[in-house]
Amino acid sequence: MKKYLVMIVALIGVLFLTACAGNGGGTTAQADGDAPATGGGSNSIVLYSNAVSDGRGEWIQERASRELGIDVQLVDLGGVALANRLIAESANPIGDVIFGLNPMLWWQMEQEGIISPHVPQWASEIPGHLNHPDGLFHAVILIGNLLIYDTAQLDPADAPGDWPELWENPAFHGRYVTPNALTGSTVQMILSGILGRHLDPNGHLGVSDEGWAHIENKFRYAALFTDQDMVVEIVSPINDAVLSQMWSHGIPFREAVHDIEIGFVRPAIGVPFSIEGAALVNGAPNEEAAIRFIEWFGTAEVMHDFSAEFGFLPAHPAALEGLTGITLQVAELEPQDLDWDIISPLMPSWIEHIYLNYLG
Repeated sequence: MKKYLVMIVALIGVLFLTACAGNGGGTTAQADGDAPATGGGSNSIVLYSNAVSDGRGEWIQERASRELGIDVQLVDLGGVALANRLIAESANPIGDVIFGLNPMLWWQMEQEGIISPHVPQWASEIPGHLNHPDGLFHAVILIGNLLIYDTAQLDPADAPGDWPELWENPAFHGRYVTPNALTGSTVQMILSGILGRHLDPNGHLGVSDEGWAHIENKFRYAALFTDQDMVVEIVSPINDAVLSQMWSHGIPFREAVHDIEIGFVRPAIGVPFSIEGAALVNGAPNEEAAIRFIEWFGTAEVMHDFSAEFGFLPAHPAALEGLTGITLQVAELEPQDLDWDIISPLMPSWIEHIYLNYLG
């Protein structure tokens, strides 16, 4: 991925030198995760995703309906909850296509036999190391998992340089928000970025004592734990919180809604990046329509428009042309080097340990 981001920056430079949105027509997104009925026929699919909030699902529905004649029904859940739903339904699948997830969850989907190989025509245009080598999933979006802050409340010059400063520097004690649930993709990517620095085969659950001390203090010195959007807490006048986690493409929407400018931290060690991909569900009830959707969704044209609308960093290099703002800023970030083959199988035990010891 690091190699790809370097290539992205180079491509942006070339584009600068050579060249110096939508709402819903499909079935309503199911934010509570209630699965729609299957059997919609060749012109209907069920899309399972943790990446369709903030209007993205409606955009996909309208565009797919207009360009493909496909009715896209949405199941919108957090990443871990989505994976658990897919595993529970594996004997009798309801979903047709998965969009989103992260490296750990894709690893789990592979281990559980949830996804079926399909190599779309656009896959050869994506840097190969971002795709699954056996064609089980293919990258469409790259997501930076960030430490953000409100620049009106915290001057960028005074912002921390990395996550550990939040609990190591008393100036930030009681000034950051953390989720009180660990089922989301973003929080698990952030935890991976912290614990992944302290892997120790002789340590508890593969982590050194120093690593667990970081996690203990991360939760000890948080301003508050919340179930709601953490930017809501940042802008709230009733607490002192000014920092929180956030996925990179969530920034433009929240800046517009709350009329704020969001800054984000650029750790020297890098930022944990998620690969959000597209994959065919093994045993998809509407396989033909699902394949047509995947073939369409990952193309440079669709990814360019989707990224421009929502501030994504597309995995397709050709989709970068003309993109601005947060997309280019995220493209310049250093990706953190994390060993997903070690982290992925350990994450469930890490989450259990954190719930039992630090979130009680």
